[in-house]
Amino acid sequence: MSYSIREVREALGTCSRLSLADLPTPLMDCPRLAAKLGGPRILVKREDQTGLAFGGNKVREFEYSVAPAVDEGYDVLLHGAASQSNQSRLTAAVAARLGLKAVMVGRKDDHADPVNGNLLLTHLFGAEVHLIESAQEKVAVIEKLKADGHRVYNTSSDGYYYRSVSYVDGFLELWEQMQAMDVIPDAIYVCAGVHTHTGLVVGAKALGVDVRIIGISPSPQDDEKKNVQLAEVANEVCKILNLDLSFTAGEFESYGKYAGPAYGVLTPGAREAVLLAAQTEGLLLDPVYAGKTYGAMIEHIREGWYRRDQTVVFVHTGGTPALFAYGNELLTSY
Repeated sequence: MSYSIREVREALGTCSRLSLADLPTPLMDCPRLAAKLGGPRILVKREDQTGLAFGGNKVREFEYSVAPAVDEGYDVLLHGAASQSNQSRLTAAVAARLGLKAVMVGRKDDHADPVNGNLLLTHLFGAEVHLIESAQEKVAVIEKLKADGHRVYNTSSDGYYYRSVSYVDGFLELWEQMQAMDVIPDAIYVCAGVHTHTGLVVGAKALGVDVRIIGISPSPQDDEKKNVQLAEVANEVCKILNLDLSFTAGEFESYGKYAGPAYGVLTPGAREAVLLAAQTEGLLLDPVYAGKTYGAMIEHIREGWYRRDQTVVFVHTGGTPALFAYGNELLTSY
């Protein structure tokens, strides 16, 4: 079964939503990069330009996923991951915008000192920052907040499925832009955590659009297990939106082999992608997410996955402040 754009928008309209992002984000042509690679036309969906706090896909996600926190009277937005977490930066920025308290419980990792990039911005937005070395420390911070009478909303786990709902809306926006350009893409590349990838796949199927959506994971993964997870999330999204659709793992395509040995480790492919995008198109990519995805796309083009007369779309999920924490690694041997 397929739906019209109007019908999917009506379904999305049943969800509570905040106004945080500058939308629609641009769809940018990259002719110099395409010429250098001798491959297909390359378009970039600029989700790094969602506006708030240097942008990124989390701004669009939080319009839906943080709305319940406002509706239900939570007073603390909390997040914790790597010290250079984009989500921590945007959790802090959204909290500042909404007049809520922000708490970051991040890892004391290799990019925590000196304080720059996303970590610096998280501080500037007024977050209470804890850099920890164990899960027990995070639990203690949360328990202390609750003991002090706060209602704590974790932007990773709370509102979880609504983050994918947001990229059903994102696909509608992208599809309308491609139609206006008279473009039918042969593939869409996106960093495959969970939500941006899942939402795009649900949006495409809802509209009856047959397009290959390729997810590149920022972390090593078992691809088969990952695709099962994405299908499960997609089915929950369809329940939320009351869409008569169902998904199996076989409808998802994601790869963990481009992530390198671990999350946050700069790979040669990501490093080349960051430099190549900057020097051919003036386009800045982060080294953790977009850089690895762009690097995989470049490798696929070189391997002959696409003809010159085809078109690929790269969804730039943002994260560029992390560049400042990876400067020495990016410029080594440059």
